[in-house]
Amino acid sequence: MRVRVRVVIMLVLCLTLGGLFVHAAVTEDKWTPYPDAADLSAGYESHVGQQLMVFGTVTETSEGEMRIRAESDGTAITLRVTETRTAVEPGGVVQVYGTLEPAQTIAAERVEVVNSSRWAEFYKYGTSAIGALGFLLLFVRYWRIDREAWTLEARDG
Repeated sequence: MRVRVRVVIMLVLCLTLGGLFVHAAVTEDKWTPYPDAADLSAGYESHVGQQLMVFGTVTETSEGEMRIRAESDGTAITLRVTETRTAVEPGGVVQVYGTLEPAQTIAAERVEVVNSSRWAEFYKYGTSAIGALGFLLLFVRYWRIDREAWTLEARDG
């Protein structure tokens, strides 16, 4: 296949991907039926009694409850999560599903730990980086790019 045809195909695919990004940004509000931190900050009382799913950083824990700081669109709100038995350190990130109650409280039906501590995120990204580096080393070891034909070729032995 000629280089011009490949460049045109690449441009069409990049434009299609860009169009999908724009579509995702425009329809973002329709993805979830749950209010986010910005909605709760603007009108908390109107959402009391509704089901809620929110991500937040744990600020403090005690027996059977925790406080989380949820953020969205630059707006933050602190919520008390009750009825939880999840072990997580302050600084960890959790996903809470439950019913919104008065006084900035969530009666949790389910709490999932996303990052149990501050170091969990570094571990997650660190292991991913090491895996990507290993893949790239093996790829370069066994494959090469033929710059005249613009194809991948297996290296000898």
